[in-house]
Amino acid sequence: MILVTGATGTTGGELVRLLAEAGAPVRALVRSPDKAASIQRLGLETAVGDFEQPDTLDAAMAGCDHLFLLSPPSPHQPEQERNAIDAAKRVGVGHVVALSVLGSSPDASVAFGRWHGEIDRHLAESGLPHTLLLPSGFMQNFLASAQYVADQGILYGMTGETRVSYIDTRDVAAVAAQVLTSPGHQGKAYALTGPEALSGDEVAERLSAATGRQVGSVDVAADTFRQALAGAGLPGWLVDRLIELNTMMAAGHAAGVTGEVATLLGRQPRTFAQFAAEHRAAFGGQQQ
Repeated sequence: MILVTGATGTTGGELVRLLAEAGAPVRALVRSPDKAASIQRLGLETAVGDFEQPDTLDAAMAGCDHLFLLSPPSPHQPEQERNAIDAAKRVGVGHVVALSVLGSSPDASVAFGRWHGEIDRHLAESGLPHTLLLPSGFMQNFLASAQYVADQGILYGMTGETRVSYIDTRDVAAVAAQVLTSPGHQGKAYALTGPEALSGDEVAERLSAATGRQVGSVDVAADTFRQALAGAGLPGWLVDRLIELNTMMAAGHAAGVTGEVATLLGRQPRTFAQFAAEHRAAFGGQQQ
């Protein structure tokens, strides 16, 4: 039995769908029963649990030999995922597949990297057999800016001419499904990227081609970007962390491209052009 946490999110939701299609035995962790409907429609088992209530995690993991570990980013993420790792050890889970981030380290220059570095270290110290998935920036994050692109024809950013190897979250989920259902992955850490690294201008070019309308790329100062994020209703801690992350990417720390997705899946990862075409309507293009 595979317990999937984060099962109602973007990556976790795709993962449970893929596992259901493959006929794998899956149990999805949800925070409340009203979150279970979409999972149950796939014919999968659900368990109610909370990362901050360890006893609920023990019950949810009972009888599971695999755990997919994913929780939403927050200042409490290290503590929450440590709780899950400790519960997995108590109940005897045999393999943990953890969604971390590229560049994770307890000494990372950005908080997201430090948080995951702390989690990764705790997982290693637990002695549990495990696999780390280390993705780069997600293509789906651009959907948060889709309305600006649709309304103004402008993609605002902070990375300038620096390239980033964005990956589609569906490819991350496909890798997770492969790692959870096939042998030989314990003790491995997979750096997952898209097939190319793109600058802001190159992302805008692909959005232009997908939507059939001109999309420009405008690089803004950190303070301006901060105001835009705060104006979109994001909490202050998240605004600070995103500014920090974009500053790191602007320095070129997410430009590398790996072949891990192709090796693991036997196919190339999705391109940004494919992603943009599938979401053309969100970015202001005509639905086809």
